[in-house]
Amino acid sequence: MIKQSLKFAIWPSLGVMVGGVIIPRFTRPQLYETYPTIFVQAIIYLVVGYIACFLTYLFCEWIKLKVRSK
Repeated sequence: MIKQSLKFAIWPSLGVMVGGVIIPRFTRPQLYETYPTIFVQAIIYLVVGYIACFLTYLFCEWIKLKVRSK
């Protein structure tokens, strides 16, 4: 269950990073002059997105397991 959650969380976290960092930085660069570098912000989004996706998927799998066992 944990291995499956770790594998699942990769793609949604990459989507969060691209949608939250990469696309806005290239579409409106004038708004992001005071923010951290794109590399730092991308790593932060990737790590936080990965943790959130992992925990959400793990929680959903745990609920499925509890429902099936009853």
